[in-house]
Amino acid sequence: MADIVLVNSVANTLDDTIEKFYDSPSASSGGQGTRISAFTASNNSTASSTYRAYIYDSSGALKAAVVPQKIVVKDRFDLAPSIIGHVIPVGGSLRMESSTAGAITFRVTGSEL
Repeated sequence: MADIVLVNSVANTLDDTIEKFYDSPSASSGGQGTRISAFTASNNSTASSTYRAYIYDSSGALKAAVVPQKIVVKDRFDLAPSIIGHVIPVGGSLRMESSTAGAITFRVTGSEL
């Protein structure tokens, strides 16, 4: 399976709010989960900001962060090694939270299984 872009340079729209960035295909559409192969959180703003990343299952219930709070200083990036290789379950989602809306841009690549 070839990798595809799951999140294409998208930032949170609200401060300190968990927002959905990607939905893994449901079982009814033939989905078997989505494996994350690359993750970049880039801070192109004028100040440091923090973020967290979450993998939710299909229930949508809050889960513990796979990437706990990380600080990304201005003009730097984070590759979040703790999320690489993980599978977003069938019907689950990838969600992120940033301390400052628009400060951190996420790009995520993976393969739908």
